[in-house]
Amino acid sequence: MDNDNQKQHLWIPFEEVQEIPKKPMKITEERGIDHSEHGSKLSQGLLDIMSAYEKFKAGDSLSDEDIMVFKLVLPEGETVAGQQKFIEDEGMKINAVKDSRHAIVTSSKSMFDRLRGRVGTYKDQNKLKGYQYIEGFERYTGDEKQASSLKRYLDQHKEDFSIDIQMMFIPHLSKEIQLKAVTKLGEKIRRIEGKLQREPYELSDGTAVIRALVPMSSISDLADDAAVYRIEQTAFFQIMTPSGLSPFSGAFKIDPTIDIDSLPTVAVLDTGVDFPVQLEELVPIHWEATNCNGHEHYHGTGVASKVIFSHIGLQLTNEYLVPRAKVIDCKIYDQHNNSVDAMIERIREAVENFSSITSIFNLSSNIQRPIEGDELSIMGYELDVLMSKFKIKFVISAGNHELVTCCSTLEEILEDDDARIAEPADAMLGITVGSVVGANHAQSVSKLNEVAPYSRIGPGFAGFYKPDLVAFGATQYSDKSIPRDPFSIILSPGGGFLSDCGTSYTAPVVAGDLAELSSIVPDNDVLLAQALLYNGTQQLWSTKKISKEEAEYIGNLYGRGISAPHISKYSSPHRVSFLRTGSLNRLTKQRVKFHVPTVQAQASGNNTTRVTITCITDPPIDKTKGSDYLGAYVRASVHKLDKNGKNVGANPKVSDNMNKWDTCYHFSNTFSGFSAGSWEVWLELFTRWGIENDDEIPYALVVTVEDLTQTNNIYSEIIRETAGRFQPINNVRIKVR
Repeated sequence: MDNDNQKQHLWIPFEEVQEIPKKPMKITEERGIDHSEHGSKLSQGLLDIMSAYEKFKAGDSLSDEDIMVFKLVLPEGETVAGQQKFIEDEGMKINAVKDSRHAIVTSSKSMFDRLRGRVGTYKDQNKLKGYQYIEGFERYTGDEKQASSLKRYLDQHKEDFSIDIQMMFIPHLSKEIQLKAVTKLGEKIRRIEGKLQREPYELSDGTAVIRALVPMSSISDLADDAAVYRIEQTAFFQIMTPSGLSPFSGAFKIDPTIDIDSLPTVAVLDTGVDFPVQLEELVPIHWEATNCNGHEHYHGTGVASKVIFSHIGLQLTNEYLVPRAKVIDCKIYDQHNNSVDAMIERIREAVENFSSITSIFNLSSNIQRPIEGDELSIMGYELDVLMSKFKIKFVISAGNHELVTCCSTLEEILEDDDARIAEPADAMLGITVGSVVGANHAQSVSKLNEVAPYSRIGPGFAGFYKPDLVAFGATQYSDKSIPRDPFSIILSPGGGFLSDCGTSYTAPVVAGDLAELSSIVPDNDVLLAQALLYNGTQQLWSTKKISKEEAEYIGNLYGRGISAPHISKYSSPHRVSFLRTGSLNRLTKQRVKFHVPTVQAQASGNNTTRVTITCITDPPIDKTKGSDYLGAYVRASVHKLDKNGKNVGANPKVSDNMNKWDTCYHFSNTFSGFSAGSWEVWLELFTRWGIENDDEIPYALVVTVEDLTQTNNIYSEIIRETAGRFQPINNVRIKVR
């Protein structure tokens, strides 16, 4: 964009927001079931739970505790959230939610006996009618606790003697009970000739995890332990091994007009950065995590070059290299141990050290296997906790696979279950980045603008869309070689360039994009920068007459589209963005005004105007609530003034990013035949259980008005017609959350 066309975005002040009272409502209907027959079913379930308890309690780590663990099932249409009060009033504690209808609960033995008696009263006398909303009580079996990937491994490696596993305990046990159970389970592991791989550790919510090397034959016995919630094979982080590299040299001169000190900063969590001396000022801090013995710097150097220069291959013919960011070099990769538990500790240490300097952390590494999606991954959750606590953003690679070596077409690759994103790309508060091919190559199964043949795709956790965005990267041939083009080139350790591929090198492109945008928004608000980034993404597909099914499929390939900071960063005469940050609670809705100028309402033709809405929510998170993991979302709707000046809803019929309970609500719609003036975005907060009426949930909003005829200077007209109601953002200060 020419400098003459670079305009500051406009700020929506609180005076342009109308607050509307909202009263939460719940309507309960009778189920119309036979209480005697249904009560007998509930009673039998409780009897089965008691029988299993008596059978397995010998040697169980909770055998000496006054506690029963079992599963509660609700009927279709009911939710654990909706029945929370009844469940807890009946003496059951909700420890974890598998999905909206299935919960793992605990009770004392005396309360369990009381529960059996009260179910009997319901069965015999049709009293305590709340039990009609309980479908059943069931054992929480050892088979359910084993991750699907673990079961597959056990089936395929029957000749192996031992396996490295992680056992997560039932969440929300009391500290005293959990400590005793950890000790007892550790003793059990030693009795079966297993070995603790490290001291037991806790997740950020206090849930204990034991990592151990155990005999394969002992998995079922360990899974039957009442204190165990989930067992999975220990995951190790890996980086794609380079192959077919062709290094070449180049000049290293930084554009002397660039003020290095003023550049935004990104923390690169990787193997280490080794830049030539001419570029070393772009990496002002080198840091290594505790108990990290280092790693070769190849991967981290390439990642850092993508953060700093974006597509450095596009600059090689220039006299000077133009950087856009600086990098904090955070070495978290070890030569020997990169297990999930070890990486959690190193990443946490890096965030604690550098979150006061930067709010953007790039993580270009994943475990090898795809997510299962029914449970948020351990690392995905831990990244979310850090983002929520420190108000930072992780930009995360979607992960890589090698299906191109055995599949002959891109369609075949995309249909393979092994192409699904890999931990920690399922983190819900982060920005997960995939790769699309940036240039055509005759031998590539992926053409220009198509998903790269190594890039993992969605869906993510609980069916949510992933990746969030894509960026241009290299392609890869079936023999794993990498053709050279401007999007494959990275910087190599000590100086020089080479070609490589992987989502490792597109995530940092987006991390740098986010840094660029954070440097121009008020108070460097990273949530607002994220909303601005999503708002300006460019779609690589046609949305004309698109079906909901097609939109969902595309969303799991490309997310919201390709990152385009050159579009997001500034308004222009023909494209104007309105920005706002705020918060909502359960009792208030907001109507946020923005302006469409008269000259645009008078434009002739069809579909003269496009409005794009992006609202990012910063919701509470709770891993123990299963698919109800995110505690809130904000729904947005655009309301235009029709030809008669009447305010009418105008959301598109189909969009791939208007999903409940996601962190982002994003859509575009085109218009013709409307009135100028104050259009509105209506914002409404929806929450899940555990959120109080007065809890304020932050959001960031971007509204973009675009003249598709490219003939009107709508920016100047908006400024003139609104007479200072909306200020350029360089004049605005907002309160840091």
